Amino acid sequence: MMDESQHRRRKQTSDDVLDAQAAAWFLGAHVETVRRLARKGGLPAYKMGKDWRFNKSALQKWVEAHHLRERVPLVLVVDDEKSIRETTQMFLEGANYLVKTAASGEEALEQVRHEMPDLVLLDLVMPGIGGVEVLEALHKKNPDLAVVVITAYPDSDLMARALRFPPVMLLPKPLKKETLLKTVARILKGVQ
Repeated sequence: MMDESQHRRRKQTSDDVLDAQAAAWFLGAHVETVRRLARKGGLPAYKMGKDWRFNKSALQKWVEAHHLRERVPLVLVVDDEKSIRETTQMFLEGANYLVKTAASGEEALEQVRHEMPDLVLLDLVMPGIGGVEVLEALHKKNPDLAVVVITAYPDSDLMARALRFPPVMLLPKPLKKETLLKTVARILKGVQ
């Protein structure tokens, strides 16, 4: 059995070692850019299994030495449809946004407890905690958080309920890449 000091050392060590995705978040870069830099020796990293690992303090020193830490907006995509989450994530990461996804309202609220996004793309119709309830909880936590409701039911009672929690915008499903990227860029102007 581990004593408390061993547990703290193990936790600190695991918190100090980042995988490629976490390093990308930390650096404000796309995960493939981080992997490419690691392969070329441009970042302090080591290979573990099939992916790269990064020591957080070594990355911090690297960032300070290179004066690189620019602010990249974080977008949370909340939709119970996997294909919509993945497509939206691909579009946004291709435009150099940091993206987290949630498959349910519960998962979205859990993620927001850990890190507040700059923008939420939110489906209204989901099992469990629905979009309106998520929107209400987000509004209580941060009334200025921008939310874009993505729905196939723009004229529904749910949409009318969602509009009680501004600032809310609406994008209809199916999403068009150009419309999505223009909307996100307009909302996040000044965050970068």
